[in-house]
Amino acid sequence: MKLTSRGKRLAVGLILLTGFGVIFLDLLLLAVVLFGAAFLVYELGDAVYLTRGGGAFRFEPAKFDEKAIRGADKRVEPTLRTSRAIQLDASSAPWLSLGASSFAAGEWPVDMGLTSELAGRYTSEGIPSEVKSRYGIFSTRMTIPLDISLRVYPRFISTAIAALEFLMRSGAGTEGDVEMSSIGAGLEYAETREYQSGDSLRRIDWRATARSSTLMVKHYFREGGGALHVIYSVEAPGPRTHDEMAAQLIDLVLSAAVRGTPVSVTAYQKGARLSRFTGSGRAVLASTLNLVFATGGVSYDDVYSILDVVSISKDRRAMLLAGRKRLAELLQRAGGRKHDPVTDFGGLVAQLASLDVMPSFIVLSSLVAGRALVAGAIDELRGRRAGVTVVYPAKPWRDAPGLEGAYVMARAQEKMLKYAESAGCEIGPIPFRLSPLAGTPSAEGALRA
Repeated sequence: MKLTSRGKRLAVGLILLTGFGVIFLDLLLLAVVLFGAAFLVYELGDAVYLTRGGGAFRFEPAKFDEKAIRGADKRVEPTLRTSRAIQLDASSAPWLSLGASSFAAGEWPVDMGLTSELAGRYTSEGIPSEVKSRYGIFSTRMTIPLDISLRVYPRFISTAIAALEFLMRSGAGTEGDVEMSSIGAGLEYAETREYQSGDSLRRIDWRATARSSTLMVKHYFREGGGALHVIYSVEAPGPRTHDEMAAQLIDLVLSAAVRGTPVSVTAYQKGARLSRFTGSGRAVLASTLNLVFATGGVSYDDVYSILDVVSISKDRRAMLLAGRKRLAELLQRAGGRKHDPVTDFGGLVAQLASLDVMPSFIVLSSLVAGRALVAGAIDELRGRRAGVTVVYPAKPWRDAPGLEGAYVMARAQEKMLKYAESAGCEIGPIPFRLSPLAGTPSAEGALRA
C-alpha cells in the first residue's frame, strides 16, 4: 500500500498547514488539518478494506484449462467485474499477455494471450492488480483469483499427427495389411538363395555358403526409389532446437514413406547408438515416432489430447480417434523390434556399402552439440564417396543462456558448416524436404489436406 501522487500532494499540504497553524496559532488552519487527517484515515481504511478482499473484483469464468502447440498463441476472454478503476499486471507470468491492462469500474471482456516458446505446463492462480482508494489517495495491490492451466506441447506433435494419419490411411495395424515390395537392391533382408548367373558377388552369404557347400547370396526388399539413410544426432543445446530436429526427423521419414523410398534411421546420443530402424517405410516411421516421443518427453496419449487444438477437419480427427487402438498396437510392436547391432559409423557404412546401391545419407544434427560425432560420420561417409546432405536447425543459439553463449554457438555452427562444405556435403537447413512425387502429399501439406 502506498500514497498516490495525489495523496503525496495532500500529505505535504497538511504538513505545511500544520506548521503554519502552530506558528500563528490559527485555529481555523488547525481545524482544516484535522479534517484532512480524518480524510486520510478514511482513505487508508478504504484501501485496507480493498486489500482484504472488499469490493467486487472477480473474473467470470474464473478457471481455464488450455492446451497449445509451442509458439502458438492461445486466446481466452474472461469477463472482469470491478467496482473500482483497476490496473492489471501480468508481468509475473511471461507466458500470459493482456490486450489491455487498465479498466474503469464496470464489466469488461479481458483479452488474454497464452503462449510459450518452451514446452511444459504453466499455471497461474490469479492476476496481480493495482486499485486505488475511493478518492485516489492510496493505491494497493491485490490478486484477483483466476485459475489458468496451460499445457504447451512441442511443435513436432503436429508432424507426428500427420505421420499417424499416414499410418492410418495406409492401413497400418489392420488385418490383411500387406507391404507391397519386390526383391532386389534395398535395405531390408528378404531371403538367402542359391547363386544365379548375374547376381552380384558382393551379396554372397559366406556363412550360408559354408553350411550348404553351395554358393548362396542374400537378397533384400526393393521398395522403390533410391535408398535413404538418416543419421540423427539427438544431442541439442536446448528444447527449442531439439523440437525442430525431432519435427524434421519425422518429416524426413514420413516423406520417404509417402514416396515409397526405402529408409532407415540410426540415432546417436553422446557417441553411443540409441537405435537403428530398418524395414518398410511404415515400420521405420512407427519406430521413429517411438524414438521422438521418448527423447522429447511426450507420450502417445499427449498426441491425442492435442487433437482439438490442431487445425484438422472433424472427419480426420474422427478417423484418428477411431484408429487409436490399432495405431497404439503398431507403435508397441515397433518398440519391441530387435534392431541391428551397429555401434559405430565404420561398421554402419561398411554394412550399407555391401549393398548393390549405396544409399543417400542425411546427417541431421544441431552442429553445436556432438560435433565430434558428426565430423566422424562425415569423414567416414565421404571416404566411401557416399552422397551426404547435412540438415541442421537454423538458429540453435536461441537456446543459449546468454549473449556470449549464443555467439559461441553461432561460431561453432559456422565452422561445422564450412567443414561439411569442404568435405563435399550438400547443405540443407530447415526446412529441408525430399521432392515429393506427383500425386503424393508432402509431409508439410499433410495437416492442411
